[in-house]
Amino acid sequence: MEDKEFDLSKILERWRYGDGEHVRRVTNHLGEEVLQVRLPLGIEQYELHGRPDGVRPKGKESWFHHYSTRIAKQPWDLELTEEDFQNLKEECLLYYYRYLLFFQIGDYDHCSRDTTRNIEVLDFTNKHFPPELCASLEQYRPYILRMHFMSDALGTIDSGGELPEALAILAEGSSSIKELPDMAKNKIFLLEQKNSLRAIKELRQQLLRMLPPDPLSELREKLAEAIANEDYEEAARLRDSLQKKEDRNEAS
Repeated sequence: MEDKEFDLSKILERWRYGDGEHVRRVTNHLGEEVLQVRLPLGIEQYELHGRPDGVRPKGKESWFHHYSTRIAKQPWDLELTEEDFQNLKEECLLYYYRYLLFFQIGDYDHCSRDTTRNIEVLDFTNKHFPPELCASLEQYRPYILRMHFMSDALGTIDSGGELPEALAILAEGSSSIKELPDMAKNKIFLLEQKNSLRAIKELRQQLLRMLPPDPLSELREKLAEAIANEDYEEAARLRDSLQKKEDRNEAS
């Protein structure tokens, strides 16, 4: 039996792996925008809204939406099982794949949306499942928070916000990760916490370099350089200029 209609060769040929960008947005046959990723052996396609794979469990947007809606309506009539937890865990992985792609292409609003959703799932599972099950998701909370706050900070700048506002968001993210309940025996949690704090610190340093330089600091550096070069005339001029600026700052 020949299944030439299922052959993907022509599609893959038109978008070779390694030729330019590996992530793109295209319009599907329904006129809706989707996200595509070129991999070495094929192409993945993600829906932009709802579950990344487009599946609607029990007719709902996601397993999380299904379980949370049922509990909200009939909390006495829902006994969650380990299979239910696995449904939520596997679903979180799909959203992780997508929000990582959003971050890579600079779509910080959608990245923030999906990280918020996964944080809500972790809160839900902690409330309704045994701790020994929840640990397999909870150990990644530092990473999810990292991606959430970094996307919020970068999204703030992209939308025309001020750098101090973005820096404040990163500071909040760092504090949130530091203050997480201790999982001292969980090596993955400790590693994710350490790496996430470092990533936020590095982004903060990058943003700080974008701030306008402090005029007083610049004058002090130039004064030190003039003295080191024994250019005392220039040093005297810089000292006077520095004194005047400091006096004006004190007066104001």
